[in-house]
Amino acid sequence: MTASEKSTHAFGTAFVSAVALAGFLLIFVEAGSFGAGARLFPRLLGLVGAMSAAVLLGQSCLRILAQRRHSAQRSTAGSALDWRNVVISYVGPPAYAGLLYLLGFWIASVLGLAGLLVLLGERRPLVVLAITTGTLLSIYLMFEFSFGIRMPEGVLLAA
Repeated sequence: MTASEKSTHAFGTAFVSAVALAGFLLIFVEAGSFGAGARLFPRLLGLVGAMSAAVLLGQSCLRILAQRRHSAQRSTAGSALDWRNVVISYVGPPAYAGLLYLLGFWIASVLGLAGLLVLLGERRPLVVLAITTGTLLSIYLMFEFSFGIRMPEGVLLAA
């Protein structure tokens, strides 16, 4: 990636994170007019999302400033297309959606999350197992246990 591409990427990330920050703040404000029972989750989502977007915006701005300070230095890395990025970005989401439709949320999520971790370079099976289990346990406790929202079943398992 050339220096101009990195600069464009940093500006793009800053712009998207600023839009996300505004959107999450809007969710937080608008959820205040919801009923007492319906207000908690959207406000929590708005608050956590706004905090994440604000951190990303800050990091992007710091990256832009660092690139301006070091504009004379050029990156020597090649601009070859990385197959992992293509798989994660373009193959992964449709594959996960297909698995979700066929096998249901739980099986698709185990396969999708573990596969994503392996594609991202994690090679320790216990770490993959711990992250996958912790993530899905958190989802279960929040949605199914706390809110009583059942996750989708697949068409192959619902029959």
